[in-house]
Amino acid sequence: MKRQRATVIVEIDGRILLVENRGGLILLPGGGINPEESRLQAAARELTEETCLLADSLQFLFTHESATNCHNVVWATASGQPIACDDAAALHFFDRDDARLAARMSAATRQILERYCGVRKQCDCRSLSSPG
Repeated sequence: MKRQRATVIVEIDGRILLVENRGGLILLPGGGINPEESRLQAAARELTEETCLLADSLQFLFTHESATNCHNVVWATASGQPIACDDAAALHFFDRDDARLAARMSAATRQILERYCGVRKQCDCRSLSSPG
């Protein structure tokens, strides 16, 4: 059985917030869902743990199966100043022109963002394609 993960999409000033883990991989904020919490509770907790943001509202979008996880993708609005906390080494903002950042994203993050951008029609995700 794959690990259940809450994966959060939060936009700040029109750009999607991403976290960099200690290994240098770029991911959407999120993490494991504890047995006693819902996917929305886990999304709010993980967002705060990794970015110090407080979720104002949350909406479940879709699930995404990766090789190791079942991502429960949640869209959030949040308040506060984003700061890398807990296991996040740094924060980044997805900009469609930054192919260098997209090249460092996990495959699941690229796929989730492509799907999200397709649904939202708010960003141009051409830079998410694998280089080469």
